[in-house]
Amino acid sequence: MKKWLIFFCTLLIAATAHSKEGYYDGAAEWKDFKTFVQQQQQEDETLGLSYMISGGVATIGGVYGYYAAEDIFSRGMFAITSTLGIAAIGLGASYYWTGNEYDSFYYALEGSKLTLAERNQVLERYLEKEKHERENRRWIRVATHALIAAVNFYSASRETNGDARAIFMFLGGTNAILAVTYAF
Repeated sequence: MKKWLIFFCTLLIAATAHSKEGYYDGAAEWKDFKTFVQQQQQEDETLGLSYMISGGVATIGGVYGYYAAEDIFSRGMFAITSTLGIAAIGLGASYYWTGNEYDSFYYALEGSKLTLAERNQVLERYLEKEKHERENRRWIRVATHALIAAVNFYSASRETNGDARAIFMFLGGTNAILAVTYAF
């Protein structure tokens, strides 16, 4: 029972570990875009802090659990938890200190001498290109996680050690969930 509890807790952390992506899908109007970017900057700071705090808790809990656990499966799960915790701290720091993909574009145009009509025109072209690139990134993530899942499921099918097989199944399942998550 203890193994499954650890497994599902770690799976929950892993499934929610991928980054939140706030995309602008509004009209190509500078005023609306400016409001969105300013709100997004506040959300990025809050999100960054929450990732860093929860990542710290997961890291500490993972390290403590690793040394307290006796069986290989539990130790593996705690090691994964602490690794994901460190990744969450890095992701949070990125959100907090660097913001999102729109910040640099916004500041470049906001500080320019372009007219409002020119800003709207540039914004429209930028948003068209960004939408296409975002779709490409999404499918690359789906394919990457699906391939990782397939490799781990294959390794699990070939593994004779039950504990190692469980870890491969866990990694395969986690990446399968991430692939499905990115597909939508």
